[in-house]
Amino acid sequence: MTGATPPQTDLGGSLVGAPVGALVGAILCKKYTLKRLIGTGSMGSVYEAYSAEGGRPLAVKLLAVDYLHDEEIKSRFLAEGQVCQRLIHPNIVRVEAIDTAEDGTPFIVMELLEGVPLSAYTRAGVRVPMQQAATILQGILAGLSAAHAQGIVHRDLKPENVFLAREANGAFSAKLLDFGIAKVMDVAGGMGSKTRTGVLLGTPAYMSPEQIKNSKDVDARTDLWSAGVMFYEMLTGRVAFPAPTEYARLAAVTNTTPPPIDTIDPQLARFSAFVQLAMQKDRAQRYQTGLEMARALAAAAGAGADPATHAAPGMPLSRLPDVPSMWMPQKGGIPSSNNPVTMEPAGAPATTAAVAAPAAENVGPSGTLASRAGRPVTDPPVKIAVVGASAGTLPSENLPMFSASGTPKRGVAPVLVAVFVLLALCVGFFLGWTAARLH
Repeated sequence: MTGATPPQTDLGGSLVGAPVGALVGAILCKKYTLKRLIGTGSMGSVYEAYSAEGGRPLAVKLLAVDYLHDEEIKSRFLAEGQVCQRLIHPNIVRVEAIDTAEDGTPFIVMELLEGVPLSAYTRAGVRVPMQQAATILQGILAGLSAAHAQGIVHRDLKPENVFLAREANGAFSAKLLDFGIAKVMDVAGGMGSKTRTGVLLGTPAYMSPEQIKNSKDVDARTDLWSAGVMFYEMLTGRVAFPAPTEYARLAAVTNTTPPPIDTIDPQLARFSAFVQLAMQKDRAQRYQTGLEMARALAAAAGAGADPATHAAPGMPLSRLPDVPSMWMPQKGGIPSSNNPVTMEPAGAPATTAAVAAPAAENVGPSGTLASRAGRPVTDPPVKIAVVGASAGTLPSENLPMFSASGTPKRGVAPVLVAVFVLLALCVGFFLGWTAARLH
């Protein structure tokens, strides 16, 4: 952290009505000093905080202001925090404490992670190299299996809730965030419904077909569906279920099937059968457990792999997947004087989870965190389209498309532009000369 430290004050007043971010500097329960706002979501806000006992950095999640007057939601928030406290696994973020602030606002204290969310790749349309994607998925499945063994289903698994966290040895491991938040959503109206401020609960792009039909009729196989969709998007760099709106996406999930990954890139053929089974709309036809899915993934990852470059699935990544050193639009919207597009580095987007800012050291040439040199990536170079798309619409054919090297793929040649300008000047001269003769 840099800059001046905000003044520290005890939370003697109320959080109700306080704008997001205004609590920086507040002290909760005389224990946790809020240092900075990390991110916000439909159910709450996450702050970096420091404990009075030792001063080590933590992450504190506060329930959203909209729900502070609802005792049932507050009780469920605390209850789910206590459930998550039982989940102690290398691939799940650790919940360290659950408490209530002086004004009655419940909050959850978690370990603070360093790294990037998986959405840094999927949101930018970046293809993750095959073996790295398989390693990330193995970590996801390991965390899910541990939770499912205790009867806990995530139900809101998405790239924003998967964090690639740096370990003490410099490697990166996938960690799952926000277990239990879906049950809080149930009390708030159910996934697929809107909050009082119009925010849609849940993420349709990763909800299973059975979850869309009935948000409470879910089991462990719902999480496995979400994991399969994320794997599809990691491998292809494409949205599995494109749609102009989130409500249209609900219909797309239930009624459409994404193109097989081997039709997008033949090099992905070894994972084609695995992905198709993982994304079966009938959950009885899907993988039934995380362990079964992990074993199938290991078999697919090993099929035809080069032993010199094959990374054992389930092990931490020696480094993060590469992200092209480009600037990507943060959100959709066509640039204009009234609607400017905010640009951000593709390798370091704003996070909405329990995460600290990436460390300044060990920064790779693409702007991503890097540790010791890992195995070479043999996949083809990723090509990214940089466009200002509105509401998820496809880009116009007239818009320039940029490759990772930054060279345009479409556009009018400079020579043709010069010819057109010269021709226009000649026509203008001729018309002027004719008009002068007539007068």
